[in-house]
Amino acid sequence: MGAAAVTTSLFSLPGMTFARTGDSFKTVETTHGKLRGRVSDGLASYLGVRYGASTGGENRFLPPQPVMPWHGVRDALHLGSQSPQDNQDFATWVDPSSATEDCLMLNVFSPSSASTSSRLPVMVWLHGGGYSFGSGYSHVYNCGSIAKTGNVVTVGINHRLNIFGYTYLGDQQDDRFSSSGNAGHLDLIAALKWVRDNIENFGGDPNNVTVFGQSGGGGKITTLLGMPGAEGLFHKAIIQSGSVLKVRESSEAAALTDSVYATLGLRRGDIKALQAVPTQKLLKCFEKVSTEAKSNFNPSIIFGPTVDGRVLPKMIWKGDVPGFARKVPVLLGNTSQETAAFIGSDMFAPLKDDQTLAEKAAKFATINNIDVNALLPVIKKYRQVMPKLSEPELLVRVSTDIGFWKNAVTQADMLVAAKGSPVYMYECDWQTPCFDSKWALHGVELPFVFNVPLYGTAWDGKDSDALRASADPENHRLALGKQMFDAWTSFARSGNPSTTSLPWPTYDTESRATMMFNTQSKVENDPHQAMRGDIVSL
Repeated sequence: MGAAAVTTSLFSLPGMTFARTGDSFKTVETTHGKLRGRVSDGLASYLGVRYGASTGGENRFLPPQPVMPWHGVRDALHLGSQSPQDNQDFATWVDPSSATEDCLMLNVFSPSSASTSSRLPVMVWLHGGGYSFGSGYSHVYNCGSIAKTGNVVTVGINHRLNIFGYTYLGDQQDDRFSSSGNAGHLDLIAALKWVRDNIENFGGDPNNVTVFGQSGGGGKITTLLGMPGAEGLFHKAIIQSGSVLKVRESSEAAALTDSVYATLGLRRGDIKALQAVPTQKLLKCFEKVSTEAKSNFNPSIIFGPTVDGRVLPKMIWKGDVPGFARKVPVLLGNTSQETAAFIGSDMFAPLKDDQTLAEKAAKFATINNIDVNALLPVIKKYRQVMPKLSEPELLVRVSTDIGFWKNAVTQADMLVAAKGSPVYMYECDWQTPCFDSKWALHGVELPFVFNVPLYGTAWDGKDSDALRASADPENHRLALGKQMFDAWTSFARSGNPSTTSLPWPTYDTESRATMMFNTQSKVENDPHQAMRGDIVSL
Protein backbone atom coordinates (compact mmCIF):
# COMPACT_ATOMS: atom_id res chain seq x y z
CA MET A 1 0.00 0.00 0.00
CA GLY A 2 2.71 2.43 -1.00
CA ALA A 3 2.42 5.65 -3.00
CA ALA A 4 3.45 6.30 -6.57
CA ALA A 5 4.34 9.70 -8.01
CA VAL A 6 4.17 10.82 -11.62
CA THR A 7 5.43 14.23 -12.71
CA THR A 8 2.93 16.29 -14.69
CA SER A 9 1.54 19.78 -15.03
CA LEU A 10 -1.96 20.74 -13.93
CA PHE A 11 -4.32 23.62 -14.46
CA SER A 12 -5.80 25.61 -11.58
CA LEU A 13 -8.32 23.93 -9.33
CA PRO A 14 -11.50 25.64 -8.12
CA GLY A 15 -10.84 27.54 -4.93
CA MET A 16 -7.32 26.15 -4.58
CA THR A 17 -3.85 27.55 -5.17
CA PHE A 18 -2.70 27.36 -8.77
CA ALA A 19 -0.97 24.16 -9.78
CA ARG A 20 2.52 24.57 -11.14
CA THR A 21 4.47 22.96 -13.92
CA GLY A 22 6.32 20.09 -12.34
CA ASP A 23 3.60 19.22 -9.84
CA SER A 24 3.25 15.50 -9.30
CA PHE A 25 0.55 12.96 -8.60
CA LYS A 26 0.55 10.70 -5.59
CA THR A 27 -1.56 7.55 -5.38
CA VAL A 28 -2.83 6.25 -2.05
CA GLU A 29 -4.73 3.08 -1.21
CA THR A 30 -8.02 3.35 0.72
CA THR A 31 -10.53 0.76 1.88
CA HIS A 32 -12.64 1.49 -1.20
CA GLY A 33 -9.95 1.83 -3.86
CA LYS A 34 -6.99 3.90 -4.98
CA LEU A 35 -7.01 7.72 -4.97
CA ARG A 36 -4.74 10.02 -6.92
CA GLY A 37 -3.94 13.34 -5.31
CA ARG A 38 -1.73 16.26 -6.22
CA VAL A 39 1.67 17.15 -4.77
CA SER A 40 2.64 20.81 -5.01
CA ASP A 41 5.14 22.90 -3.08
CA GLY A 42 5.59 20.38 -0.28
CA LEU A 43 1.90 19.59 0.18
CA ALA A 44 -0.11 16.54 -0.88
CA SER A 45 -3.83 17.22 -1.33
CA TYR A 46 -6.69 14.82 -1.96
CA LEU A 47 -9.89 16.66 -2.77
CA GLY A 48 -13.48 15.52 -3.06
CA VAL A 49 -12.87 12.17 -1.39
CA ARG A 50 -16.15 10.33 -1.01
CA TYR A 51 -16.91 8.81 2.41
CA GLY A 52 -20.59 8.09 1.74
CA ALA A 53 -22.98 7.59 -1.15
CA SER A 54 -25.19 10.37 -2.51
CA THR A 55 -27.84 11.45 0.00
CA GLY A 56 -30.38 12.33 -2.69
CA GLY A 57 -33.46 10.45 -3.85
CA GLU A 58 -34.22 7.34 -1.81
CA ASN A 59 -31.25 8.06 0.47
CA ARG A 60 -32.63 11.42 1.59
CA PHE A 61 -33.03 11.49 5.41
CA LEU A 62 -31.46 8.03 5.78
CA PRO A 63 -28.22 7.38 7.68
CA PRO A 64 -25.18 7.74 5.40
CA GLN A 65 -24.98 4.85 2.98
CA PRO A 66 -21.67 3.14 2.19
CA VAL A 67 -19.43 3.95 -0.75
CA MET A 68 -19.21 1.28 -3.43
CA PRO A 69 -15.62 0.11 -4.00
CA TRP A 70 -14.03 0.94 -7.35
CA HIS A 71 -11.36 -0.57 -9.54
CA GLY A 72 -8.39 1.33 -10.89
CA VAL A 73 -7.38 4.80 -9.69
CA ARG A 74 -9.88 7.57 -8.95
CA ASP A 75 -8.77 11.20 -9.22
CA ALA A 76 -9.04 13.31 -6.06
CA LEU A 77 -8.09 16.60 -7.71
CA HIS A 78 -11.19 18.79 -7.39
CA LEU A 79 -13.38 19.90 -4.52
CA GLY A 80 -16.50 17.82 -4.00
CA SER A 81 -20.02 19.15 -3.55
CA GLN A 82 -21.15 20.84 -0.38
CA SER A 83 -24.61 20.42 1.14
CA PRO A 84 -27.42 22.50 -0.41
CA GLN A 85 -27.54 25.86 1.36
CA ASP A 86 -27.91 29.59 1.00
CA ASN A 87 -24.61 30.92 2.31
CA GLN A 88 -24.76 34.71 2.67
CA ASP A 89 -21.38 34.97 4.41
CA PHE A 90 -18.47 37.15 3.34
CA ALA A 91 -16.84 35.89 0.15
CA THR A 92 -13.67 34.68 1.87
CA TRP A 93 -15.75 32.23 3.91
CA VAL A 94 -17.68 30.72 1.01
CA ASP A 95 -16.73 27.44 -0.69
CA PRO A 96 -16.67 28.00 -4.48
CA SER A 97 -17.72 24.42 -5.24
CA SER A 98 -21.20 23.25 -6.22
CA ALA A 99 -23.94 22.40 -3.72
CA THR A 100 -25.84 19.14 -4.22
CA GLU A 101 -27.17 16.28 -2.13
CA ASP A 102 -24.18 14.22 -3.27
CA CYS A 103 -22.15 15.97 -0.58
CA LEU A 104 -20.55 13.33 1.64
CA MET A 105 -17.08 14.44 0.68
CA LEU A 106 -13.90 15.29 2.52
CA ASN A 107 -10.50 16.77 1.71
CA VAL A 108 -7.21 15.41 3.05
CA PHE A 109 -3.93 17.33 3.24
CA SER A 110 -0.56 16.02 4.34
CA PRO A 111 3.09 17.02 4.02
CA SER A 112 4.37 15.62 0.73
CA SER A 113 7.06 13.69 2.60
CA ALA A 114 4.52 11.83 4.76
CA SER A 115 4.30 8.06 4.37
CA THR A 116 2.47 5.20 6.04
CA SER A 117 5.18 5.09 8.71
CA SER A 118 5.00 8.82 9.56
CA ARG A 119 2.01 8.55 11.93
CA LEU A 120 1.57 12.30 12.13
CA PRO A 121 -1.09 13.90 14.35
CA VAL A 122 -4.45 14.23 12.59
CA MET A 123 -6.62 17.36 12.82
CA VAL A 124 -10.21 17.07 11.57
CA TRP A 125 -11.96 20.39 10.90
CA LEU A 126 -15.70 20.76 11.50
CA HIS A 127 -16.90 23.97 9.89
CA GLY A 128 -19.16 26.67 11.29
CA GLY A 129 -22.32 28.20 9.89
CA GLY A 130 -24.59 26.85 12.61
CA TYR A 131 -26.08 23.65 11.27
CA SER A 132 -27.34 25.43 8.17
CA PHE A 133 -24.48 26.47 5.90
CA GLY A 134 -20.75 26.20 5.35
CA SER A 135 -18.35 23.52 4.18
CA GLY A 136 -15.00 21.98 5.01
CA TYR A 137 -13.17 24.32 2.64
CA SER A 138 -12.94 28.07 2.07
CA HIS A 139 -10.13 30.57 1.67
CA VAL A 140 -10.09 31.06 5.44
CA TYR A 141 -10.47 27.35 6.25
CA ASN A 142 -7.09 26.55 4.74
CA CYS A 143 -6.50 23.03 6.06
CA GLY A 144 -3.59 22.65 3.64
CA SER A 145 -1.68 25.47 5.32
CA ILE A 146 -2.03 23.76 8.71
CA ALA A 147 -0.76 20.45 7.31
CA LYS A 148 2.25 21.95 5.56
CA THR A 149 3.36 24.36 8.27
CA GLY A 150 2.38 22.27 11.28
CA ASN A 151 3.61 18.89 9.98
CA VAL A 152 0.24 17.27 10.64
CA VAL A 153 -2.42 15.60 8.50
CA THR A 154 -5.63 17.62 8.17
CA VAL A 155 -9.13 16.67 7.05
CA GLY A 156 -12.02 18.99 6.19
CA ILE A 157 -15.50 17.46 6.11
CA ASN A 158 -18.65 18.27 4.14
CA HIS A 159 -21.87 16.81 5.52
CA ARG A 160 -25.63 17.26 5.30
CA LEU A 161 -26.93 20.51 6.75
CA ASN A 162 -30.22 22.23 7.60
CA ILE A 163 -33.38 20.44 6.45
CA PHE A 164 -31.36 17.78 4.61
CA GLY A 165 -29.38 16.79 7.69
CA TYR A 166 -31.76 17.37 10.58
CA THR A 167 -35.40 16.70 9.64
CA TYR A 168 -36.83 14.59 12.45
CA LEU A 169 -38.97 11.68 11.27
CA GLY A 170 -38.41 9.46 14.29
CA ASP A 171 -42.04 9.62 15.44
CA GLN A 172 -43.38 8.29 12.15
CA GLN A 173 -44.04 4.75 11.05
CA ASP A 174 -40.90 3.85 9.14
CA ASP A 175 -38.04 2.78 11.41
CA ARG A 176 -35.51 3.33 8.61
CA PHE A 177 -35.82 7.05 9.38
CA SER A 178 -35.63 6.76 13.17
CA SER A 179 -32.32 8.67 13.28
CA SER A 180 -33.10 11.25 10.58
CA GLY A 181 -33.05 14.10 13.10
CA ASN A 182 -29.33 13.46 13.50
CA ALA A 183 -28.43 12.45 9.94
CA GLY A 184 -25.95 15.31 9.62
CA HIS A 185 -24.09 14.15 12.72
CA LEU A 186 -24.21 10.54 11.53
CA ASP A 187 -22.39 11.84 8.46
CA LEU A 188 -19.68 13.25 10.73
CA ILE A 189 -19.38 9.91 12.51
CA ALA A 190 -19.09 8.15 9.13
CA ALA A 191 -16.35 10.59 8.09
CA LEU A 192 -14.47 9.99 11.35
CA LYS A 193 -14.72 6.24 10.75
CA TRP A 194 -13.24 6.83 7.29
CA VAL A 195 -10.38 8.69 8.97
CA ARG A 196 -9.87 5.83 11.42
CA ASP A 197 -9.74 3.26 8.63
CA ASN A 198 -7.69 5.18 6.05
CA ILE A 199 -5.67 8.04 7.45
CA GLU A 200 -2.56 5.96 8.13
CA ASN A 201 -2.02 5.61 4.38
CA PHE A 202 -1.97 9.42 4.13
CA GLY A 203 0.72 9.64 6.82
CA GLY A 204 -1.59 10.15 9.80
CA ASP A 205 -1.95 8.39 13.13
CA PRO A 206 -5.48 6.96 13.56
CA ASN A 207 -4.86 6.84 17.31
CA ASN A 208 -4.09 10.56 17.57
CA VAL A 209 -7.06 12.40 16.06
CA THR A 210 -8.11 15.88 17.20
CA VAL A 211 -11.43 17.36 16.13
CA PHE A 212 -11.52 21.15 16.04
CA GLY A 213 -14.36 23.43 15.10
CA GLN A 214 -15.55 27.00 15.43
CA SER A 215 -19.07 28.31 16.06
CA GLY A 216 -21.44 25.66 14.71
CA GLY A 217 -18.42 23.40 14.27
CA GLY A 218 -17.71 23.69 17.99
CA GLY A 219 -21.37 22.96 18.64
CA LYS A 220 -21.08 19.81 16.55
CA ILE A 221 -18.16 18.66 18.69
CA THR A 222 -20.03 19.47 21.90
CA THR A 223 -22.86 17.22 20.68
CA LEU A 224 -20.60 14.44 19.36
CA LEU A 225 -19.20 14.13 22.87
CA GLY A 226 -22.66 12.96 23.93
CA MET A 227 -23.14 10.46 21.09
CA PRO A 228 -22.09 6.88 21.92
CA GLY A 229 -21.43 6.18 18.24
CA ALA A 230 -18.61 8.75 18.20
CA GLU A 231 -16.66 7.25 21.10
CA GLY A 232 -13.12 6.29 20.20
CA LEU A 233 -13.18 8.11 16.85
CA PHE A 234 -11.31 11.16 18.18
CA HIS A 235 -8.98 11.63 21.11
CA LYS A 236 -8.83 15.39 21.70
CA ALA A 237 -11.22 18.28 21.03
CA ILE A 238 -10.88 22.02 20.38
CA ILE A 239 -14.13 23.98 20.74
CA GLN A 240 -13.92 27.56 19.46
CA SER A 241 -16.90 29.81 20.22
CA GLY A 242 -19.17 26.78 20.02
CA SER A 243 -20.13 25.55 23.49
CA VAL A 244 -23.76 24.82 22.56
CA LEU A 245 -25.04 23.05 25.67
CA LYS A 246 -28.55 22.28 24.48
CA VAL A 247 -30.10 20.52 21.48
CA ARG A 248 -33.68 19.97 20.35
CA GLU A 249 -36.08 17.72 22.21
CA SER A 250 -37.92 15.34 19.88
CA SER A 251 -41.19 17.21 20.47
CA GLU A 252 -39.64 20.48 19.25
CA ALA A 253 -38.17 18.72 16.23
CA ALA A 254 -41.49 17.01 15.41
CA ALA A 255 -43.28 20.37 15.44
CA LEU A 256 -40.80 21.70 12.89
CA THR A 257 -41.37 18.65 10.70
CA ASP A 258 -45.11 19.29 10.85
CA SER A 259 -44.42 22.80 9.56
CA VAL A 260 -42.35 21.32 6.73
CA TYR A 261 -45.20 19.07 5.64
CA ALA A 262 -47.70 21.93 5.88
CA THR A 263 -45.50 24.37 3.96
CA LEU A 264 -45.05 21.85 1.15
CA GLY A 265 -48.73 20.88 1.14
CA LEU A 266 -47.94 17.24 1.93
CA ARG A 267 -49.73 14.77 4.16
CA ARG A 268 -47.95 14.27 7.46
CA GLY A 269 -46.04 11.01 7.38
CA ASP A 270 -45.73 10.83 3.60
CA ILE A 271 -41.96 10.41 3.67
CA LYS A 272 -41.82 9.16 0.10
CA ALA A 273 -43.39 12.40 -1.12
CA LEU A 274 -40.97 14.38 1.04
CA GLN A 275 -38.06 12.53 -0.56
CA ALA A 276 -39.38 13.47 -4.00
CA VAL A 277 -39.44 17.24 -3.37
CA PRO A 278 -36.86 18.96 -5.61
CA THR A 279 -33.71 20.03 -3.79
CA GLN A 280 -34.16 23.78 -4.25
CA LYS A 281 -37.82 23.66 -3.25
CA LEU A 282 -36.92 21.84 -0.05
CA LEU A 283 -34.20 24.39 0.67
CA LYS A 284 -36.71 27.24 0.25
CA CYS A 285 -39.03 25.40 2.62
CA PHE A 286 -36.25 25.25 5.20
CA GLU A 287 -35.64 28.99 4.91
CA LYS A 288 -39.34 29.74 5.45
CA VAL A 289 -39.89 27.33 8.32
CA SER A 290 -36.69 28.22 10.18
CA THR A 291 -37.36 31.97 10.11
CA GLU A 292 -41.05 31.73 11.01
CA ALA A 293 -40.81 29.14 13.79
CA LYS A 294 -41.38 30.26 17.37
CA SER A 295 -38.32 28.77 19.03
CA ASN A 296 -35.51 29.51 21.45
CA PHE A 297 -33.09 28.38 18.75
CA ASN A 298 -31.50 30.79 16.29
CA PRO A 299 -32.65 30.07 12.68
CA SER A 300 -29.16 28.82 11.80
CA ILE A 301 -29.35 26.04 14.40
CA ILE A 302 -33.10 25.42 14.63
CA PHE A 303 -32.69 22.39 12.37
CA GLY A 304 -29.99 20.61 14.34
CA PRO A 305 -29.21 17.61 16.52
CA THR A 306 -32.15 16.02 18.31
CA VAL A 307 -32.57 13.92 21.44
CA ASP A 308 -33.99 10.86 19.69
CA GLY A 309 -33.24 8.17 22.29
CA ARG A 310 -31.02 6.38 19.80
CA VAL A 311 -28.16 8.31 18.24
CA LEU A 312 -28.42 10.94 20.98
CA PRO A 313 -29.90 9.14 24.00
CA LYS A 314 -30.48 12.16 26.26
CA MET A 315 -30.06 15.91 26.56
CA ILE A 316 -26.39 16.81 26.55
CA TRP A 317 -24.57 18.78 29.25
CA LYS A 318 -27.52 18.73 31.62
CA GLY A 319 -26.42 18.00 35.17
CA ASP A 320 -23.38 15.95 34.18
CA VAL A 321 -20.70 15.60 31.55
CA PRO A 322 -22.16 13.50 28.72
CA GLY A 323 -20.94 10.27 27.24
CA PHE A 324 -17.19 9.87 26.92
CA ALA A 325 -16.36 13.59 27.24
CA ARG A 326 -14.44 13.10 30.49
CA LYS A 327 -11.93 10.91 28.60
CA VAL A 328 -11.06 13.60 26.05
CA PRO A 329 -8.64 16.51 26.66
CA VAL A 330 -10.50 19.69 25.69
CA LEU A 331 -9.28 23.15 24.69
CA LEU A 332 -12.12 25.67 24.54
CA GLY A 333 -12.91 29.35 24.61
CA ASN A 334 -14.22 32.30 22.66
CA THR A 335 -13.40 35.83 21.57
CA SER A 336 -14.06 38.77 23.85
CA GLN A 337 -16.52 40.56 21.52
CA GLU A 338 -18.22 37.74 19.62
CA THR A 339 -21.50 39.43 18.85
CA ALA A 340 -20.01 42.43 17.06
CA ALA A 341 -20.04 40.15 14.01
CA PHE A 342 -23.82 39.73 14.21
CA ILE A 343 -24.87 43.18 15.36
CA GLY A 344 -22.63 44.92 12.83
CA SER A 345 -23.12 48.64 12.36
CA ASP A 346 -26.52 48.38 14.08
CA MET A 347 -24.65 48.45 17.38
CA PHE A 348 -24.37 52.22 16.93
CA ALA A 349 -28.15 52.68 16.90
CA PRO A 350 -29.25 54.71 19.94
CA LEU A 351 -30.17 52.66 23.00
CA LYS A 352 -33.10 54.31 24.75
CA ASP A 353 -32.48 52.69 28.14
CA ASP A 354 -31.18 49.56 29.86
CA GLN A 355 -34.40 47.73 29.03
CA THR A 356 -33.64 48.20 25.32
CA LEU A 357 -30.05 47.09 25.83
CA ALA A 358 -31.18 44.00 27.74
CA GLU A 359 -33.67 43.05 25.05
CA LYS A 360 -31.06 43.42 22.31
CA ALA A 361 -28.44 41.47 24.26
CA ALA A 362 -30.83 38.64 25.12
CA LYS A 363 -31.52 38.06 21.41
CA PHE A 364 -28.02 36.62 21.13
CA ALA A 365 -28.55 34.17 23.99
CA THR A 366 -31.99 32.81 23.15
CA ILE A 367 -30.85 29.21 23.57
CA ASN A 368 -30.06 30.06 27.21
CA ASN A 369 -33.56 31.46 27.84
CA ILE A 370 -32.19 34.64 29.39
CA ASP A 371 -34.83 36.55 31.37
CA VAL A 372 -34.63 40.19 30.31
CA ASN A 373 -35.83 41.40 33.71
CA ALA A 374 -33.15 39.34 35.45
CA LEU A 375 -30.58 40.86 33.12
CA LEU A 376 -31.36 44.47 34.10
CA PRO A 377 -29.52 44.47 37.47
CA VAL A 378 -26.62 42.67 35.81
CA ILE A 379 -26.33 45.47 33.25
CA LYS A 380 -26.33 47.97 36.10
CA LYS A 381 -23.39 46.12 37.64
CA TYR A 382 -21.57 46.08 34.28
CA ARG A 383 -21.82 49.86 34.23
CA GLN A 384 -20.22 50.00 37.69
CA VAL A 385 -17.47 47.48 36.92
CA MET A 386 -16.69 48.72 33.39
CA PRO A 387 -17.58 52.44 33.44
CA LYS A 388 -15.44 53.32 30.40
CA LEU A 389 -17.40 51.14 27.95
CA SER A 390 -19.39 53.02 25.32
CA GLU A 391 -22.99 51.96 24.72
CA PRO A 392 -22.06 49.85 21.65
CA GLU A 393 -19.19 48.27 23.59
CA LEU A 394 -21.47 47.50 26.52
CA LEU A 395 -24.06 45.88 24.26
CA VAL A 396 -21.40 43.70 22.65
CA ARG A 397 -19.83 42.83 26.02
CA VAL A 398 -23.10 41.79 27.66
CA SER A 399 -24.42 39.85 24.68
CA THR A 400 -21.09 38.06 24.23
CA ASP A 401 -20.91 37.07 27.88
CA ILE A 402 -24.45 35.72 28.12
CA GLY A 403 -24.49 34.20 24.63
CA PHE A 404 -21.00 32.67 24.42
CA TRP A 405 -18.80 32.96 27.49
CA LYS A 406 -21.50 31.69 29.87
CA ASN A 407 -21.70 28.40 27.97
CA ALA A 408 -17.93 28.05 27.62
CA VAL A 409 -17.20 28.51 31.32
CA THR A 410 -20.12 26.26 32.28
CA GLN A 411 -18.78 23.54 30.01
CA ALA A 412 -15.24 23.97 31.33
CA ASP A 413 -16.42 23.80 34.94
CA MET A 414 -18.42 20.63 34.24
CA LEU A 415 -15.42 18.97 32.62
CA VAL A 416 -13.19 19.88 35.56
CA ALA A 417 -15.78 18.58 38.03
CA ALA A 418 -15.83 15.26 36.17
CA LYS A 419 -12.17 14.80 37.16
CA GLY A 420 -11.23 13.42 33.79
CA SER A 421 -8.83 14.66 31.14
CA PRO A 422 -7.22 18.12 31.26
CA VAL A 423 -9.08 21.26 30.21
CA TYR A 424 -7.54 24.41 28.72
CA MET A 425 -9.37 27.74 28.49
CA TYR A 426 -8.65 30.71 26.22
CA GLU A 427 -10.05 34.06 25.17
CA CYS A 428 -8.98 35.89 22.02
CA ASP A 429 -8.88 39.61 22.73
CA TRP A 430 -7.16 40.76 19.52
CA GLN A 431 -9.20 43.39 17.71
CA THR A 432 -9.59 43.73 13.96
CA PRO A 433 -10.84 46.86 12.18
CA CYS A 434 -14.42 46.48 10.99
CA PHE A 435 -17.90 47.95 11.40
CA ASP A 436 -16.48 51.44 11.96
CA SER A 437 -14.32 50.41 14.90
CA LYS A 438 -12.05 47.59 16.11
CA TRP A 439 -13.47 44.38 17.54
CA ALA A 440 -12.38 40.95 18.78
CA LEU A 441 -15.40 39.51 17.05
CA HIS A 442 -16.73 36.05 16.21
CA GLY A 443 -14.19 34.18 14.11
CA VAL A 444 -11.37 36.67 14.53
CA GLU A 445 -9.01 33.84 15.54
CA LEU A 446 -9.59 31.68 12.48
CA PRO A 447 -6.91 33.20 10.21
CA PHE A 448 -4.39 32.61 12.99
CA VAL A 449 -5.44 29.02 13.62
CA PHE A 450 -5.33 28.31 9.87
CA ASN A 451 -2.08 30.20 9.29
CA VAL A 452 -3.59 32.67 6.81
CA PRO A 453 -2.92 36.01 8.57
CA LEU A 454 -3.65 38.03 5.42
CA TYR A 455 -7.31 37.58 6.40
CA GLY A 456 -6.52 38.60 9.95
CA THR A 457 -7.52 42.26 9.88
CA ALA A 458 -10.77 43.27 8.21
CA TRP A 459 -13.83 41.11 8.68
CA ASP A 460 -16.45 43.05 6.80
CA GLY A 461 -15.24 42.59 3.23
CA LYS A 462 -12.99 45.66 3.29
CA ASP A 463 -9.72 43.76 3.54
CA SER A 464 -7.02 45.82 1.81
CA ASP A 465 -3.29 46.38 2.06
CA ALA A 466 -3.81 49.97 3.13
CA LEU A 467 -6.27 49.06 5.87
CA ARG A 468 -4.03 46.28 7.08
CA ALA A 469 -0.97 48.51 7.18
CA SER A 470 -2.70 51.29 9.08
CA ALA A 471 -4.40 48.95 11.54
CA ASP A 472 -1.37 46.81 12.29
CA PRO A 473 1.76 48.64 11.09
CA GLU A 474 4.10 46.51 13.21
CA ASN A 475 2.53 43.22 12.07
CA HIS A 476 1.60 42.14 15.58
CA ARG A 477 -0.98 39.77 14.11
CA LEU A 478 1.83 37.67 12.61
CA ALA A 479 3.38 37.01 16.02
CA LEU A 480 -0.04 36.39 17.55
CA GLY A 481 -0.93 34.07 14.69
CA LYS A 482 2.19 32.00 15.27
CA GLN A 483 1.38 31.72 18.97
CA MET A 484 -2.14 30.44 18.32
CA PHE A 485 -1.09 28.17 15.47
CA ASP A 486 1.71 26.62 17.52
CA ALA A 487 -0.60 26.13 20.51
CA TRP A 488 -3.27 24.40 18.43
CA THR A 489 -0.82 22.04 16.73
CA SER A 490 0.96 21.36 20.03
CA PHE A 491 -2.38 20.32 21.53
CA ALA A 492 -3.01 18.07 18.53
CA ARG A 493 0.34 16.38 19.08
CA SER A 494 0.29 15.88 22.81
CA GLY A 495 -2.96 17.07 24.37
CA ASN A 496 -1.10 20.06 25.84
CA PRO A 497 -1.12 23.47 24.06
CA SER A 498 1.97 24.76 25.88
CA THR A 499 4.92 25.81 23.77
CA THR A 500 8.44 26.85 24.71
CA SER A 501 7.56 30.52 24.29
CA LEU A 502 4.04 30.36 25.75
CA PRO A 503 3.44 27.99 28.70
CA TRP A 504 -0.26 27.29 29.21
CA PRO A 505 -1.51 25.80 32.51
CA THR A 506 -4.62 23.67 32.81
CA TYR A 507 -7.93 25.25 33.79
CA ASP A 508 -9.47 24.48 37.17
CA THR A 509 -12.20 26.07 39.27
CA GLU A 510 -9.71 27.56 41.75
CA SER A 511 -7.31 29.51 39.53
CA ARG A 512 -9.49 29.54 36.38
CA ALA A 513 -6.29 30.05 34.38
CA THR A 514 -7.21 31.45 30.97
CA MET A 515 -4.86 32.18 28.07
CA MET A 516 -5.63 35.69 26.85
CA PHE A 517 -4.47 35.92 23.24
CA ASN A 518 -3.48 39.41 22.11
CA THR A 519 -0.40 41.26 20.92
CA GLN A 520 1.04 40.44 24.36
CA SER A 521 -0.51 37.04 25.10
CA LYS A 522 -0.52 35.96 28.74
CA VAL A 523 -2.29 33.76 31.26
CA GLU A 524 -4.82 35.50 33.52
CA ASN A 525 -6.49 33.86 36.48
CA ASP A 526 -10.27 34.26 36.52
CA PRO A 527 -10.40 37.19 34.06
CA HIS A 528 -14.20 37.42 34.42
CA GLN A 529 -14.20 37.32 38.21
CA ALA A 530 -16.15 40.56 38.67
CA MET A 531 -19.14 39.40 36.60
CA ARG A 532 -18.76 35.60 36.60
CA GLY A 533 -21.30 34.78 39.30
CA ASP A 534 -23.90 37.14 37.87
CA ILE A 535 -23.57 35.74 34.33
CA VAL A 536 -23.46 32.05 35.21
CA SER A 537 -26.53 32.37 37.45
CA LEU A 538 -28.73 33.87 34.72
